[in-house]
Amino acid sequence: MCCLAFAAPARATTERVQALHIPSQPIDEALLTLAFQARVSLGGEIGACRGTTAGLHGVMSLETALNRILAGSGCTYVVRPSGSIIIRRARPFWTAPARPPRPPATPRTAPNVEAPDADVAELSDVIVRAERRLESPQVAPAAVTSLSGEQIIENGLADANDLSSMVAGMTVTNLGSGRNKILLRGMSDGAFTGLTQSTVALYLNQAPLTYSAPDPDLKLVDLDRIEVLRGPQGTLYGTGPIGGVVRLVTRRPDRTAKDFDLSLTRSLTRGGAENSDYSLAANLPLLNGRAAVRGVIYEEAFGGYIDDVSMNLRRVNDGSRRGGRVAALVSLAPGWAVTTGYVHQKIDTEDTHYVYRVLGGLRRANLVREPHANAFDHGYVNLAGQGGWGRLDASISYVKHRFDSRYDASSALPAFGSAGRIGALDEGKDIGLLVGEATYLSPRASRLRWLVGAFVSTGTTDAETTLATLRPFQLQAYREVRRDDLDEVAVFGEAAYDLTPRLTAIVGGRLYGFRYRTVSEVEQSDIIRPFDETGRNTGLSPKLALAYRADDRFNLYAQITQGHRTGGFNTAGPVNQVFTGAVGQPAREYTPDTLWNYEVGAKARLWNGRVQARIATFMARWKDIQSDQFLPSGLAYAVNVGDAANKGIEIEANWQATDHLVIRANALLADPEITRPSPNFNSRGDAGLPGVPAASANLNIQWRRPLWRDIEVVASSNVAYVGSSRLTFDARRRYRMGDYVDGRISAALEAEHWSATAFIDNPFDSEANTFAFGDPFRLPEALATTPLRPRTVGLTLRWRP
Repeated sequence: MCCLAFAAPARATTERVQALHIPSQPIDEALLTLAFQARVSLGGEIGACRGTTAGLHGVMSLETALNRILAGSGCTYVVRPSGSIIIRRARPFWTAPARPPRPPATPRTAPNVEAPDADVAELSDVIVRAERRLESPQVAPAAVTSLSGEQIIENGLADANDLSSMVAGMTVTNLGSGRNKILLRGMSDGAFTGLTQSTVALYLNQAPLTYSAPDPDLKLVDLDRIEVLRGPQGTLYGTGPIGGVVRLVTRRPDRTAKDFDLSLTRSLTRGGAENSDYSLAANLPLLNGRAAVRGVIYEEAFGGYIDDVSMNLRRVNDGSRRGGRVAALVSLAPGWAVTTGYVHQKIDTEDTHYVYRVLGGLRRANLVREPHANAFDHGYVNLAGQGGWGRLDASISYVKHRFDSRYDASSALPAFGSAGRIGALDEGKDIGLLVGEATYLSPRASRLRWLVGAFVSTGTTDAETTLATLRPFQLQAYREVRRDDLDEVAVFGEAAYDLTPRLTAIVGGRLYGFRYRTVSEVEQSDIIRPFDETGRNTGLSPKLALAYRADDRFNLYAQITQGHRTGGFNTAGPVNQVFTGAVGQPAREYTPDTLWNYEVGAKARLWNGRVQARIATFMARWKDIQSDQFLPSGLAYAVNVGDAANKGIEIEANWQATDHLVIRANALLADPEITRPSPNFNSRGDAGLPGVPAASANLNIQWRRPLWRDIEVVASSNVAYVGSSRLTFDARRRYRMGDYVDGRISAALEAEHWSATAFIDNPFDSEANTFAFGDPFRLPEALATTPLRPRTVGLTLRWRP
């Protein structure tokens, strides 16, 4: 975790005007809508507010909107210095305050505003749409974590690896930027990425970004929030996300105000080169406030810190990430808007960053450089409308994802009949994915609320794998050209019915159909092995849940959900490869897998809202697990490794210890196991699930205090523990990794328009093994380890005029 900006604090913004469209609806729903549109956190006794508010439309201040919504509701509000809104029951006029109020945050105090006191020094929530409706994570009947854009910057989060230090049960492999795989809640199909569909769906706004590809590692810059939804999400997010969903939500263009944000960072890694990180975001209203455009550009350079003793090269693993986004929003009518945008990012790394533990220190001994390039492009158009009739969202998006990798394959040349001394495997994939989706959400004006939607996607993946001798002569030893076509259509829906004012039943389902075709041609020693086959898969993913809201402080839920992944075909291997499905041999076709999740959770607000606690216990049953593995030749294939179960407990707790100190902690304890090993794969019942630890925990502490005039001093620290895990299912390869502590500490001076932050990443300077994988050809040697980036010290300057 290096090269990050530290945000200036969010300030109270009651006087800043906002473009709002809030239909007539129950007051608690109107408050959620207001917080969502105004990009502010919301907390307190929201459920205590009674009645229905008239619709609000137009440009107005947050103060005006709050006063109109809460008029006659029996509630008041406080806007804390951080900018969050705290809702309180109004005191009866005959009740005197328990203590003298402190001076108000601003000279003006509106009729519905209370002066801040100790009782409102409580936590608020970032309002989310993880389940396609506006909810507070503290109330949503699911395991949801949300981080605001300010939290992302304050905690130095640049990518998914950094994000995992803040989210319970999130694990990211550490092969390298643009190569990693995200896992949630211990539901691991293995640590490698290949043919199978990702168990965690990655979304940018409303569009899925990946199918069977690594995390494109989009930089977490200029985001409104990140939503993490754990457990199978087959009903609303389709087949694939049997572990959960990670949704990146960008900041929308703002039609009411200009914005400019410049961040400059320089840092130095022990034993390595310098790192740099520059980003610029800007917002510009257009057409007299009817439209706006927002853009961000960034460039990072990562200095290398690993030496290769065979090639006599220092700092081989340097790299860069550069890219940007642009989005335009046009208001068509009150409540209706169209947004279109484009995203581009390019990652280049000169080498992988594993080492050989037998050499000691940060050293390796390869015969070939192992570079990686990852180019990601994404365009989208979204139409959204909201009124007293409900909400409609329709979107179409296209993803173009190209990534290329090289591995040292010198040791594999004899298996392909080559007498060469030095060789390399080059892999390239070019993915095109077109997705369209439309959803309608009913208004929350009755005991029954419902959502319906339709989804269609078509995608192609063109892959080329070449293994060649480089020295003493150049000769192609093996080549495969493969094309995968995948088409999916689905209709889905979900309904919630209030059995009582406090008890709600939720049912849902997704009816889907897949058609997939694989065309492959393998060439070796003038022999060609062709393949052309088509498969189909249909099914229904159901959901059943109960949610009980005791009061504003306690919520309980229970749910049963299902996830599903479609099958596919194996084609790789030398021309004499047989596809019998025996141990160590691929089957020609791998079958779909299914996961059922049973979950019970509780959420509580304690100590007058100073503590938020969330706990979930789950039991998952996974049938016919698909997993990407490697043949003895070093080429990849997919296999069903058997059945598994996983039971565990997730805990999250946030504590506003004082007005100046916030402590956040989370942990996952899980017990994954293989319950039925496949006779066609060398797994074992006590081997667990690879790539994920049975225990992990994170602790974040932030202290903030005024220093002088509008300047604040901020200190922050984050400590993450990652338990031990194994690399593979294979009973013969019990490669251990994990069991380490990582962290970050920072100190900052912040004002309204600028900030200066000093930070240290990996302050313990740990060289722990984060990922026990080097390349597929030397996997049996089990000599490779992937260390953390050594201690990195840096300084960030940020300017927001």
